[in-house]
This record gives sequence, C-alpha cells and structure tokens, in this order.
Amino acid sequence: MSTEFELIEIFQHIGAEYYKDNGIITGPGDDCAIFDLSTPIVTSVDSSVADIHFPSNASPEDIGYRAVAVALSDIAAMGCRPIAFSLSVSSPITNESWYKKLAYGVKDIAKEFQISLIGGDLTKGPLNLNAIVFGTPYSGKILMRNNAQTGDYICISSSVGRAKRGLNDWINNKKDSEYLRDYLRPLPKIELGKNIVNFASASIDTSDGLMADLEKMLKASNRGGLINLDDIPITTDINDVNSGDDYDLCFTIPKDKFNNKFFKIGEVTEDLGIKLISNKGYDVVIKGYEHF
Repeated sequence: MSTEFELIEIFQHIGAEYYKDNGIITGPGDDCAIFDLSTPIVTSVDSSVADIHFPSNASPEDIGYRAVAVALSDIAAMGCRPIAFSLSVSSPITNESWYKKLAYGVKDIAKEFQISLIGGDLTKGPLNLNAIVFGTPYSGKILMRNNAQTGDYICISSSVGRAKRGLNDWINNKKDSEYLRDYLRPLPKIELGKNIVNFASASIDTSDGLMADLEKMLKASNRGGLINLDDIPITTDINDVNSGDDYDLCFTIPKDKFNNKFFKIGEVTEDLGIKLISNKGYDVVIKGYEHF
C-alpha cells in the first residue's frame, strides 16, 4: 500500500509544461500555487460523486477525465480560455495502480486543453472528486447568463440527450455504443465559447438539462422565451430536453449574427417565463437534474 505522499507524487507534474503559457509561477509542492497574470480570472468548482454523477465501476481513467471536463464546461460558458485546475480526490481505494490510471485520465484532458494541475488533496473516504478550474478571457469580453436581449435567437450547438443515451447504454453493457464517450468523457465546448464570445449576449452550459438551464439564463436576464420543441435536435425522445450531462452551451445571439452552424430553438421575449410550442404534438414539463 502506498503512502499519501507517494500517491500525490503521481499527480505532481501534470501539465507542468504549460506553466509559462498559463502564467503559473509555482504549481504543486508548496502551500499555494502562484499566478502572475494581468487579466481577470474566472473560476468555478464542480463535485463529482460516485453513483450520483458517474458510475462507481467506471474506469479510473474515465473518472479522472470526467471530473475535470465537467468543471471546464463552466469556463466554456463564459467564453474563456482554461489555464489551470486543482483536484481533490477522496477514495476508499489505496491501490497505487488505480491512482496511476486516474492520473492518466487527468493527463488526457490536461493535454487536450493545455492546462496545468496546480494543487489538490488526497484522502481516504467515499469516492468523490472536486475540481476547481481557472480561466482567462480570450479578449476583453466575458460571457454571462444575465444579458439575453429581447428578440435574440436562442441557440444550441448539438443534439440533446446524448449523455443520457450513453448512461443507458453503459447500464445495459453496450460497450460499442457511440454514446458512451458523451457520458463518460464529455467534451467541454471551449472552442464554441471562444467562437461566440464576441457576439453572443448570454450563455450557460447545459449540465443540468437544456430546459432547466435555459430557464436559469432567462430568469437571470429578466426575460422569457418562446421555444419551438420541433426545432430541438433530440437523440431518443423529446424528454431529452430535460436530461442533464450534455455539457453543450445554450446561448443567445442577435438575429443578424445567426448562422447555420447553430441550432436555433427559439427567441428571447419580453414576457417572463418559457412558452413551448410544437406542431408535432410534443408536450413536456420543464425540469432538470436534481442533485438531492
């Protein structure tokens, strides 16, 4: 059985090659990390709890990747560039090989987005991971959820329900399913956030479900929305609009900025609340992922 400090050493240098580009002077090994930046920093934290947010029997590689990916989705929603993260892990497992595999997954996403691990903690306990992510603006603008304007188009970039389908396929042991990655290794829409930041008026990630998160964005903007359910690309059925873990961005843009790379699903209205319409007879009750 490895000691705590031997296990910490496994994670010590993840993303160290990106320190200079990310403005990091000191990473893991001291009591705090040190940044040297002349720009605003955005930060967010996400908890990933076994059998709530991910299956406890998933591979440690996928568990590590997923824990960081879901936190990075918030950076994407702000239209910012991720630079660093810290990761705390509680686990009943003390096997060194499990932690090495967990670190492989963390290294995968660190390499994918060229971000640096700057600290964290390891302890014995129920399996859960907490990732704190840090980012900086690509330009002077940071997207927020409270600025949707009346008449803006409401858009998403991909079909809803892919992660739900992936989880169902995991449960049913469909190991060759194309949807497994959507659930086990979701891809934060960092590039999408970068592409829309200069013209979108508001944005939110759809971690808790499209309808629930859209409702949050419209409430924050003191606006409502007219949504055509027929225009929403679904994976399995219309209830996909309420399924969480898709980690797409739902965003609002002026009509003259719309292009066919996005799916227009509705418009922002002056009247509060969300009105749903459908010529296909779709009928849903707005709800989202419940953490309790």
